[in-house]
Parts: sequence; C-alpha cells; structure tokens
Amino acid sequence: MLRTIGLVLHSIWAICTLAAGACLGAFLGFHTGGWIGAIFLGLIGLCIGAVAAAFPLEAIALILDGL
Repeated sequence: MLRTIGLVLHSIWAICTLAAGACLGAFLGFHTGGWIGAIFLGLIGLCIGAVAAAFPLEAIALILDGL
C-alpha cells in the first residue's frame, strides 16, 4: 500500500515538474527570442524538469535551500 502511494506521488511529481519546466522554458524563450527561442528553451526546460522528476528529494532540497 505504501509503495503504491509512493508511486502515485512520484508520478504526480514527475508530471508537474516536466510540465512546469517545459512551460517556463517556452514562456521565457518566446519572450526573449520568439518561436525559435520558445522551442529551444522549452526543450531545455523539459530536460531540467526530467532531472528534477528523476531525483525528487534532491530537487525539493535544492528548492528549499534556495529560499
């Protein structure tokens, strides 16, 4: 049961970090470089979101240390 809850929470975390990274990258890229910038920074944001999704505890610790 706890393993299932952990899997569900990790899946939700992964979806949210991937979406947030891609959206933030695309927004910043479109604001600074138009469509080409949105595509490239969106892909970079997606990669950063994938790293944050793969290591959730380290990502949360990094966020909390940054505040």
